[in-house]
Amino acid sequence: MRQWQITIRALRLLLRYRLRSLLLMLSAALGVAGVICPSNYGAGGARQILDQIRRLGTNVLIITPAQSRVVAGRARTGAAVNTLVERDYVAIQKQLPSRLRSSALVTQSFWMKVSDLSKNAPVVGCEPDYFAIKDWPLATGEVFGAADERASARVVLLGHTVATELFGPVLPVGRRILINRVPFTVIGVLAERGQGLDVSNEDNEVYVPLTTAMRRLMNVDHFSGIILEIAALNHMDEAALQARNLLRQLHHIQPSQPEDFAVQNQKSLLDAQQAASARLGFFLRWIAATTLGVSGLGIVAITWIAVKERTREFGTRRALGATRGDIFFQCAVEISALASAGALLGLVISLPLTDFIRRMAGLPFVFDRDTAWIALGAAGFVNLALAFLPSRKAASVSPMEALRYE
Repeated sequence: MRQWQITIRALRLLLRYRLRSLLLMLSAALGVAGVICPSNYGAGGARQILDQIRRLGTNVLIITPAQSRVVAGRARTGAAVNTLVERDYVAIQKQLPSRLRSSALVTQSFWMKVSDLSKNAPVVGCEPDYFAIKDWPLATGEVFGAADERASARVVLLGHTVATELFGPVLPVGRRILINRVPFTVIGVLAERGQGLDVSNEDNEVYVPLTTAMRRLMNVDHFSGIILEIAALNHMDEAALQARNLLRQLHHIQPSQPEDFAVQNQKSLLDAQQAASARLGFFLRWIAATTLGVSGLGIVAITWIAVKERTREFGTRRALGATRGDIFFQCAVEISALASAGALLGLVISLPLTDFIRRMAGLPFVFDRDTAWIALGAAGFVNLALAFLPSRKAASVSPMEALRYE
């Protein structure tokens, strides 16, 4: 019998055994989807973290008091600390040659009120360069400038969430807001930013000039942190070392004494994230390989049972003149056709499944085409390899065995 005739016969038989064909297709589809979806999930998570780190700036150094922790590029303190003062900031500005921009920071939460609406939110005092360092555009309005800084002007920039909760659909620019009972004028609303690397939400914060925050709101003479933009990425380690040595000298810290400040290098954070992403990717690929293997075993089990149930059919065909090669080729065509259709089905369902997973996890949508091609190729190879044993079993059925089979 010619091979094209055997192929047509095999495809017709697939329609006869619809349930079995459907199960085999689903097994292959789940195997492919099980490879693609975890890979896309890992890629989406890695991109989200990478975007959050880059949002803080890859050429950024953040200096904080030792008891502080860095959140979204600023220092958050659990206890009052005053190890960073104006003298430190001035020295860093003058003696750090690779510094491109900088801003000192202070932060504290206050109640704010608009008409009969009130809200407690963090107030960040910063310099105008802070928004350029973080590459944070405005949705509307303008950023306060050097003149506002010198005059300790009572002007404020609102985060997206604060503006929405206190002003609703009304444009807040030009309107008044009370912060800790001090009247401020809204001059702008920052573009929506979203959640940072931890539970912080920069959209739920307001920003005022540094001198305004220190003199009119917080009455402090020390900083919560200092953020520096370095001119080039390859100068980051050198700049961090220079800043550390300078502060140790200014704070009279002996070599054996611990530092009362911390210098965070965003480049180091980026390198650590990439290493963690590589480890996560290896783990997800292991899961994907396991899923593909389980899918292949499912295909073997289904086809093995099918061969067993069709013993009489194969033996009868052998008695009528079909060769072992004909039987083997027919089974291989059946399994290959179903596995290929299942693999394509898995590719199709992986798209909405990936989108559903990323919506549930709050991740950006990432579809890795390379992984999809690898998944299809691996699924095809595994399915064809595992189809060999059932096809060989079917080809070995003899007419005598078929007569004994009930």
